Amino acid sequence: MPRLTALQWIILFVVFFFYGFSVFALTRDYYLRHPPRSLPNPQNSQQAPNDQNSALGERMRQALSGEPEDAQAQIDISSTDTDALGHAADRLFAARRFVEAIPIYQRVLELQPEDAETHNDLGLALHYVGRAQDAISTLKQGTELAPDFQRIWLSLGFVALQNGEPALARDALQRALALDPDTDIADEATRLLGLMDAAETKP
Repeated sequence: MPRLTALQWIILFVVFFFYGFSVFALTRDYYLRHPPRSLPNPQNSQQAPNDQNSALGERMRQALSGEPEDAQAQIDISSTDTDALGHAADRLFAARRFVEAIPIYQRVLELQPEDAETHNDLGLALHYVGRAQDAISTLKQGTELAPDFQRIWLSLGFVALQNGEPALARDALQRALALDPDTDIADEATRLLGLMDAAETKP
């Protein structure tokens, strides 16, 4: 892999800094345009990849259907109702209240440590509050739990790239693309890989 100059790294980070602002809007639009047919049983750790994406889509769709003034006030953090906890955290995430969403996602993982969807959501929330290494660690754990969950590979690639780990980013994005090249997720992985290639080939 060619070595990048300081100027090339600056250009790359500026590009992805602005791209990062579009990721949240893109995610919202994707889930609004692709409502899932059903919500799988969250206790089933052997879900098919499409079921996993549908479950995450259902949670985000419900979150986007309404954003109360104080979503956190409506949920008891000590609750054992993972559906209610997850929906509350997703509403906070959708409102960009990442700091408040994080402990709720963490509570869900205390109750369901093998929930890859929540690893994905928590990893992104940690990224958006600047906790890069925690975000990457959380997303890696999710990929180990659900190696066929395409969206978490995209999230890992995006977060790794934003935080100066291009080798990890490229590997994760290639994994996302290889899982199913005919999805919107694969399209995003392809676009990110293209931006990486373009930055590395600049003189």
